[in-house]
Formats: sequence, structure tokens, C-alpha cells
Amino acid sequence: MAAKPAGSGPGKNPSDDLVRELMTELGRAFDLSTALGDRTLGAAVEDRIRSLELGEKPEWGTDGALTQLAKQESGALDFYYRPHLFPDMDPALRLGHRLQFDLLPRHLPEESPLRIAAVLESYCHLSGDLLGWRLESDELFLWIVDVSGHGVRAGLAAATLYFLINSIEKGLSPARFSKRINEGVLAARNPEDPGALFATGIWLRAEAGGRVTYASAGHHPIVLLRSGGEVEYLGSTGIPLGLIARRTFEERQFELVEGDALCLFTDGLVEARSPDEEEFGTDRLVDVRRGWSGSPMELTRAIYLAVREHQATSLLDDDLTFMVVERSEGA
Repeated sequence: MAAKPAGSGPGKNPSDDLVRELMTELGRAFDLSTALGDRTLGAAVEDRIRSLELGEKPEWGTDGALTQLAKQESGALDFYYRPHLFPDMDPALRLGHRLQFDLLPRHLPEESPLRIAAVLESYCHLSGDLLGWRLESDELFLWIVDVSGHGVRAGLAAATLYFLINSIEKGLSPARFSKRINEGVLAARNPEDPGALFATGIWLRAEAGGRVTYASAGHHPIVLLRSGGEVEYLGSTGIPLGLIARRTFEERQFELVEGDALCLFTDGLVEARSPDEEEFGTDRLVDVRRGWSGSPMELTRAIYLAVREHQATSLLDDDLTFMVVERSEGA
């Protein structure tokens, strides 16, 4: 947090550099409050940012308290969700952006056989990526989805998929769930614009004993990083959603033991480009994991920082979404 400049009492303007630093701190506080689902704190921080953008003088005590409160609350932060809200964004679009991010999960059930940490940072306006999970008896069912395209169109398609996913009954195998969600996508698609609802996705069911069953609809491979350093790439078991009706989808199984880590991601992670147009790729992802020992939360932060350092810019060229999944101790 920027310190109050010497000699800047009432009626004196602090330097532009200090104001910019304060704005940066408040921006981070807003990101944390959004990720934590703390609407009260988020609204307070957003109001202060708007006031400063309109030229209001900083209130160092109030602004400092807001940033410190967000940092204090972030001690239990496992899920980092960052919407990109712009000062001149249309109010209706801003509301839609907030509503979309409110749909993302904020908790992991205590009975979960898995530990999860997740990141979702939108490219612009609305995100076309989606992730989530739910406890079904003693099993955890989770998913990650990537809708084609960007912006409002992709965001609306992602919202449609969210409600389709949550309308399907619990207890289905990943293969049967894939079939049902594909049927829902085909039924919801606009015949005059069939490309508006096209997506890839992974559905994964984890049992308490470590057995994991998954189905993948044309999605990037799951990266399974074994505790001994081996890497397995768990590929797609079917075509993307919304192409054709299928009677069946395939599913596969594997064992997840303590010390293993799964990474599920959308293409915005591995296709993130450097200024020289070099993609981040799965090799760098694996290197981060091999050089890191810690909780899923710590690993997601390490991956996120590695991607952003690789891009060397504050701007994204796609939604950035990924999950790190490990087996819970004793599960």
C-alpha cells in the first residue's frame, strides 16, 4: 500500500505516481473481493475506484483500510476469479459480467475427496469459459468447459451451458452426462446461428478411494502429474458438444493417489503467447509443477504468474482458466 506522502495534508494533491499506485492497490483489492464473493467489500472498493477516476482526492485512511481488509480476507483464497470491468463499459454489460461471475463456485464441500484450486480470468466483457463442481453422495463431480469465440456471444453461450449442466440429474456417469449435455446443446442451439453454441468440455467423477472416471468432448488433454515426476496426458474421448447427436460417449478411468496433481485447462492457458508469438504450452506447465511443492492454491498461483510473465503484458488474448486438483488427505 502506498504510504501517505510527506507534507500532503488537507488541500494538497499527492503526486500522480502515488495516486496511480493507490489505484493499482485498490484494483487488487477489488479482484480479491470478487474472488471471495464479498459483495459488500467489492462494492465499496469499486465506488472508491470510480471516485478516484472522476478526480476525487484520495482518502488515505479509508483507501488503505479497504486494501488491507481484502488482503486479510484472502488468506483462505483458493479460487481466483477476475472479471475485466472497464470504466466506460455499458451498465447492462457490467451487470451481466458480475452475474456471470456470481455463478462460479466459491466453496469446496468438506466431504470432497479432492482438493481444488481454480483460476478464471476473462479476456473481455463476458467469459466463454466455465468451471464448477458438486458433491454427489461421497463423490465429487466436476467440469470445465470452453465455448468457442469471445465476448458477449460466448458469454451468453456459457450461461446457457451453466443452466443446462445444473438441470441434469445427479448420479450420471461422465459418459451419460456427456450425452445429455450434448442433447441439451443441440436443442438450445439457434438454427439460424448454429455456430453460436459450440463447446468443448470435460466431465470428471472422483470417488473417495481415488478412482476417477472422465469423459472429454473434444477438449484439451488433462495433464496428470504423478508424484514420482511422470506425466500422463489423458486425451479426449469424443467430439465437441453441439456438432451432431450421438447415442453414446466414451469414458475412461484412472487412479489418483496422494501426491498426484491433475491440471484441467482451456486453450487460453497453453496458447497464451509471448511478445515473440511463442505459446506457453504444456511443457512449461509441467515445468512449473515439477519445480513446485505446495498446496493446489499455491500451485495455481505459480502457474498463473508463469503464464502472465510469459505474456509480458497486462492484456489477455483469450480467457485464462484452469484448475489444479489433488486427492484429499485420507480420501
